[in-house]
Amino acid sequence: MVGENIAKIFERYMIFFVLASIAAGTVTGLLAPEFSQGLRVFINLTIFLMLFPMMVGIRVDEIFKAAKNIKALSWSVVLNFIVSPLVGLLVASLALGRHPDFAVALFLLSVTPCAGMVAGWTGFARGNVPLALVIVALSLTLSIFTIPPSMYLLARSLVAINAAAMFKGTLLVILLPMIAGDLARRLIIKVWGEPGFQSVRPMLPPLSMLGMFGIIFISVSMGAHRIISGWQSILVIVPALLTFYLIQISFSLWLAQKSGLAARDVVALVYSVSGKNISLAIALASQFFSPLTVVMLAINPLVQMPTMAALLRWLPRLYDKEKSSPDSANNQGSRS
Repeated sequence: MVGENIAKIFERYMIFFVLASIAAGTVTGLLAPEFSQGLRVFINLTIFLMLFPMMVGIRVDEIFKAAKNIKALSWSVVLNFIVSPLVGLLVASLALGRHPDFAVALFLLSVTPCAGMVAGWTGFARGNVPLALVIVALSLTLSIFTIPPSMYLLARSLVAINAAAMFKGTLLVILLPMIAGDLARRLIIKVWGEPGFQSVRPMLPPLSMLGMFGIIFISVSMGAHRIISGWQSILVIVPALLTFYLIQISFSLWLAQKSGLAARDVVALVYSVSGKNISLAIALASQFFSPLTVVMLAINPLVQMPTMAALLRWLPRLYDKEKSSPDSANNQGSRS
């Protein structure tokens, strides 16, 4: 019960916690620059602490049960790993040409898979939660192999990209916490059973968020002077992010409906496109790119969370359309 309450507080006020982390990091970086630079040694530890709880709750073995919905899963791969990077390239070219650090952040966001929170939002919107869980696990696994080459193709003209080093880093950032999380989940279930795991599960998202706030704090404190000198850039960042999400969501919604997917599957698919794994993107940015890139990704929840909340009000209308469609009426008549 305590874990669930903490999780609700973190989710409800996530934006304020992110802003507090940015503010605390900025103040620390300005007042104690040498101390802030020394925090670099804690980045890898903080990344692990951020991603490990997330991985405990993901059942990787669900991927092998996904063959029942090939169409939805195929579109999720196309949207997340082909369409999303192309949209990121389009928006960055139009809006971020003079801001290479922010363009790199948008590229990284566009190639990052969806997060576990997608399943929660899908459930709130009465969508296909099992499908959402499978998409999360599948996209996270595939991203180990897709992020390095995608970033090399998208960002090599802006920053130096060592694809081999990034593959190694992505492998460590994703695979090690994934293996450790899977082993931890199996151990918990073996010792305390499924009820024991379910009692622990509510604490996982808050622990992961604490790690994310920590990495935001460290990264922002290391680049505080650059952040203060370029504070006007937020007027560029927010419109670019809004455009990125609006194009992605509109296209995925149109494509999913044209593909003839059921409304519950459409909901899961749209959320899987809009619910980017911010923690993973920040983790990779803190390892390979500048503090300004981390800052843009840290600001991203200010856009992503309200966008997903707006979808929560709009997507359930799909069910009404599905019920009133001729195909639905014919299906109901055949069942009777």
